Amino acid sequence: MNPSRRLAGLLLAVSGAILAVLPAASHAAPPAPAVSGERLALFSIDLASASVAQFQGAARAAGAKSQGRKGPAERFDVVALGIPAVKTLTVTYAGDRVMAAQYEVDYQNETLRKMLKSKYGNPSASRGTPDFAAEYVGDGSYIWRFPEGMQLVFKRPFFVSEPTTLTYLNADLFAAVEGQAKGRDDRDAAEKAKSKSNVF
Repeated sequence: MNPSRRLAGLLLAVSGAILAVLPAASHAAPPAPAVSGERLALFSIDLASASVAQFQGAARAAGAKSQGRKGPAERFDVVALGIPAVKTLTVTYAGDRVMAAQYEVDYQNETLRKMLKSKYGNPSASRGTPDFAAEYVGDGSYIWRFPEGMQLVFKRPFFVSEPTTLTYLNADLFAAVEGQAKGRDDRDAAEKAKSKSNVF
């Protein structure tokens, strides 16, 4: 499997239907088209422009400890950060850029949700409980949009056995990698079909 195809497959497994959830939104949050002019950052570094080395350095400085890298994904122990309800952080790279940084979150996460609402305001769009900062929220997805195609997505799945996640996503980069992988798949399929054309 080529690297771009493997990379897109990994992020698809990590983020699931993040990019597809908004059109079917069942509850619209109060108007908040984007976090006005604000750039999405993690560990005080701009995720849209950060290199892998810059991000890794900022993560270490904040107290995150790398647990190793496997292919495009690196896992961090973030217990020392003291973020309520947060378990682990998995970062997916595309070349020398950060494509996604995803926290796995405890099922009980009211404090974290209130912190997110206080910092970023109401989600730009949502599918789930109307009040994101309510004491309890059911399954659903909540998204904040930022400049340069960046998104912050809080997702609580229907099944309790599946992890709740908070994902910092470069949606434009993800779409580009996914498109490259699809293009290669299409070319591979065409070449395979051509090679078989003499047997029928």
